[in-house]
Order: sequence, then structure tokens, then C-alpha cells
Amino acid sequence: MTGTSRGFLALGLVVLTALAVVLAGVMVYRANHPTDEPLSLSNSGQPIPSGSARHQVVAVAEQFCLRMDAVDGSDVDGYKKKVSALLTTKQKAKFDSSFAQFEKLGISKDLKGTGTILASGVSDMDSDSATVLVAHDSTLKDSSGTTDRHYRWTVALRKVHGDWLVDDFTPVS
Repeated sequence: MTGTSRGFLALGLVVLTALAVVLAGVMVYRANHPTDEPLSLSNSGQPIPSGSARHQVVAVAEQFCLRMDAVDGSDVDGYKKKVSALLTTKQKAKFDSSFAQFEKLGISKDLKGTGTILASGVSDMDSDSATVLVAHDSTLKDSSGTTDRHYRWTVALRKVHGDWLVDDFTPVS
């Protein structure tokens, strides 16, 4: 083997080693930063939310539904405060407006509500927004009797200053 041949062989081995190191680096990076994009050299996809982030949004959506169901005619201000604590500014304004109309109808002091979560799951999620489907039942009791309701809601959440808050909710069938 001549000196030129050895030089080309050495250069080829250096290039192959450099390519292997770059490819290994990309693979390690992608393994630690999963996205919704297929494997490529660029990482342009949205990050896949962690299991704990999914758990957080489900917990907030379920807590919101339970708080909405837990109406208490003897402590209306407490009820509003508990529900409002989970709402974005936009949703607080909508809730306050809707609840003011409800209050005009008159709220019985002995009205009590409870809720039960039947099922819930994340429908869609990225780093700062999520949609959770929640199936829950509600029981309202007052002096006139008991009323059972069955709700299925899509709860839209937004991350505000690191906290997941309810930005909207809509009934689904």
C-alpha cells in the first residue's frame, strides 16, 4: 500500500468517525427531547408533554368540574371564590357574568351540590394549552328535592405563569 492510499484511507476513517459522532449526538438528543415529528436531523416538532404534565391538566380539569358541581347556597361567595381560583382572567369574567344572572333568580340557602368524576382524559395538549374531556355527574339537593345531572364537558386549559387554569368549557354530547 502506498503512502497516498494510506492517507486516503485515514481521511476516510476520520470522516466516517466524525459522521458517526454527529449521528450519535443527534440520536441521543432526540431520545432526550421527544417530539411529535418523525425522526429527522432537525427538531422542529412540538415537545411531547410529560406524564406529569398530563396528570396536572387532568387534575385541574377534574377539580374545576367538582367545584362547579359543589354549589352551596349557604356560602355563595365561598363557592364563587373556589371556582374562580381555577379560571383565567377571560373565563372569570364569563363566570362572574353568568353567575350574576343565576343569583338574580335567587339561590336557596339550603341548596347543596356534589359531583362525581366518572372518567377524564387529555384530548389535546402542547406546552401551554390543553383540552381535557371530563364525564361527571352532579347531584343538587334543596328543600324541593334532589336533581341528578349527567355532564360531559370539554375543558380548555392554558398555562398562565406556570399554573394550568381553565380558559373555557363546553358541554359535549
